[in-house]
Amino acid sequence: MNVSPPDDGKAASRLLDHCCGVARLAQVEPQARERLEVALGGELARRLVGALSGDHRLPARAFGD
Repeated sequence: MNVSPPDDGKAASRLLDHCCGVARLAQVEPQARERLEVALGGELARRLVGALSGDHRLPARAFGD
């Protein structure tokens, strides 16, 4: 059985809405580091990212031997 959808324009409109949504998702957003560089400058952004992403674990000797 082969039934065609009603030709009321809703299906085409819905398909167009979905295609536009996918197109918006495909746009590449600048990464956080790039946005920081624009807002703060390269050196400050580098230091901030380094401080936030560094190794923050305590050394073994901090717990007492």
